[in-house]
Amino acid sequence: MSLYEVDVQRTGRRRTLRRWFLLHPGADFAWAAAAVLLWLGIALLARQPLMLEAADPGARRTLFQTLATLAGATAGLTLTSVSMLINVLGKKAPPGQQELPLEKLSAAHRRQIGEVFLFAIPGLGLLVVAALVTVVLEGDALTGLWIPEAMVFVLTFASILALLRVAWALRRVLAISTA
Repeated sequence: MSLYEVDVQRTGRRRTLRRWFLLHPGADFAWAAAAVLLWLGIALLARQPLMLEAADPGARRTLFQTLATLAGATAGLTLTSVSMLINVLGKKAPPGQQELPLEKLSAAHRRQIGEVFLFAIPGLGLLVVAALVTVVLEGDALTGLWIPEAMVFVLTFASILALLRVAWALRRVLAISTA
């Protein structure tokens, strides 16, 4: 087992599933699409509006504006974290002193940590754009448009999964740096 817990030697269902989740960030969109398709299927079977079509226009607008704001702020925070992470992972101990804990990470592990952060940013950016486009397309109409709403929810769910991975990476970097 490595410090980053990617090279797992032990077998077990929990470790295998967690490792798969950590190493396959692209699957976030598949999981998110499956969740939205399930939502749409249940709505069709129950003969209910597909997404938020029947919700109050003001409530829909507020929801999508809030999603855009949260996604933009989180993308900015994640981008700032990347620059801080570069400084932390690139820091070397002065000559003659003991090696810093983060210096023990291999280049592959450093790349994996960076990819976790960099994968989250485009999804958050797309969420900002999709939420704002949905606000503009729906305007003040009494009924919403389910296709753009579904896209926003797919991006929202995928971004949540990516942010869970970012939180895990931050936790591991903190644990390693304080070891």
